Amino acid sequence: MMLIAALCCFVLLIILGCYHAIFKKNPSGLSYTSAVYQVDAEDVCFLYDLTYQNAAGDIVAEQQIFDAVFERIAAARRYILLDMFLFNSTGHLPEKNVRDLAGQLTARLVERRRQQPEIAIDVITDPINSVYGGARSPEIEALRQAGVNVIYTNLMPLRDSNLLYSPVWRLLFQWFGNSPYYGMFPHPFSPNDASVTLRSYLMMFNFKANHRKVFIADNGEHMTTILTSANPHNGSSAHSNVALRIDGAFSQAVYAAESAVAVFSGGTLHRPPAFDGHQPEDADKAVTVQLLTEHAIKRDLLALFEGAAQDDRLLIGMFYLTDRQVMASLFRAARRGVDIRIILDPSNDAFGRQKYGIPNQPAARELVVKSNEKIRIRWYATHGEQYHAKFILLEMQRGIAHLLVGSANLTRRHLENYNLEMNAHVTTARADSPVIREARRYFERLWMNEGGNLYTLDYMQHQNTSRLKTALYKFAEFSGISTF
Repeated sequence: MMLIAALCCFVLLIILGCYHAIFKKNPSGLSYTSAVYQVDAEDVCFLYDLTYQNAAGDIVAEQQIFDAVFERIAAARRYILLDMFLFNSTGHLPEKNVRDLAGQLTARLVERRRQQPEIAIDVITDPINSVYGGARSPEIEALRQAGVNVIYTNLMPLRDSNLLYSPVWRLLFQWFGNSPYYGMFPHPFSPNDASVTLRSYLMMFNFKANHRKVFIADNGEHMTTILTSANPHNGSSAHSNVALRIDGAFSQAVYAAESAVAVFSGGTLHRPPAFDGHQPEDADKAVTVQLLTEHAIKRDLLALFEGAAQDDRLLIGMFYLTDRQVMASLFRAARRGVDIRIILDPSNDAFGRQKYGIPNQPAARELVVKSNEKIRIRWYATHGEQYHAKFILLEMQRGIAHLLVGSANLTRRHLENYNLEMNAHVTTARADSPVIREARRYFERLWMNEGGNLYTLDYMQHQNTSRLKTALYKFAEFSGISTF
């Protein structure tokens, strides 16, 4: 009888796992492809944060992204919306170039509410910031006290990416809820913070998230969107990241995508102000912008890669690159003669913890070897922080250029409707478009170590031939038992 009961439980776990990972329908509004918006070339701006070693040997930082966000908060008149994954002050801090991003963002939003009492502010965030209900968030509490509408994303309706653990959690542990009181276990992200409950850890091991990072606000005349790979998180404040600032009606697509998250999380967003649509003054110099979320990002990427031809140039800067279909598409593009260059994070550090090169080092070896070295790779030279960018620039011989920036890494978890993700796809028929010119300049600066600064290292500096690490990263990618 015991054997039969154990067998029945095993079969039930398989059924649960298959349903929640493969067959379960995601909430309405996900995997979204927006309309195409035409905007003036000057209304789309490429932004970045960089931490690097300069020619004098000092570790320095250039940070543009949250400075731009803070500038737009100060100018906002009627509406602000943020959706940010990591929004807290916890975590291991690098030795240099740390900013209190969580505190600064909170203070600026609270101050704007004080200055403009009629302004509506919506904040969507991931429950990781309360350790899944097991800890209090001083940032969120301050925002709510100031009258900000804060919505924690409900992750339960999303598909499960951790095939081995999540079925057990759903069967045995999901029923117990959580509480910020009576914690007995160390805080998983900060040893100095209050203890959390076992239930926080049990929820965390599902490895699912609202991973989006987006901001929209008005200035009384039009809306501005900032879509980024950067988090308002102190432990991430020295990371290298990228962003796009887009003025105009594109914010309507962001609002629609965020409204879907608010609805299935049990919340409601304020209505944003309506502004008359602005038509580009010079259609020949205009660019188009499209919003993509979740699996729609992957569909778009694969179509781009498959459409690349001989002598087209594909430049990628990425925190994680492990998705099997994406890698296969890159191999085919390389065989067609596409010039592919990739800058990767070396996967050495994660908030004070060692990652031993997994997953990027074995994945990079696969990219180099299977492409017969046609795919060229360099490593970002990190110093305890991470190269956290999600950057793709495809410049085609016929003059069309495509730029994709946002929250999505090129992994199964980020591209297959598990995490919530958001990217912007900019297309222009002019290679001298300002946003394309700035994006190209950014990549070449890092690749060539311009100005005597050390941005990137030769591929051989972190070449990894370990079969064990290759097997581990492939198993982790397939099974979902990892954070990438």
